[in-house]
Amino acid sequence: GVDPARIMPELVRRGHPRALCEGGPRLLGGLIAAGALDELCLSLAPRLAAGAAGRISRGPEIAAPAELRPVSILEDDGFLFTRYTRGSA
Repeated sequence: GVDPARIMPELVRRGHPRALCEGGPRLLGGLIAAGALDELCLSLAPRLAAGAAGRISRGPEIAAPAELRPVSILEDDGFLFTRYTRGSA
């Protein structure tokens, strides 16, 4: 496994100050719990579905939800492409 709290410091040490992470709910939940997520890009499709799927993140409990601020919202044919950064709304 990977310790999410160590990912960015190690990448920075190796000369990579930015990282794009595309993973599943467990990886995202681990990054959130470690305080290692500073930006979230979320795409929404104009479709309704039902089933047993959970949240977009799954992992350790955190004391309080991380506040995100919308930076950009683009729309194309009903699809929304959003970008949020950490910080107060």
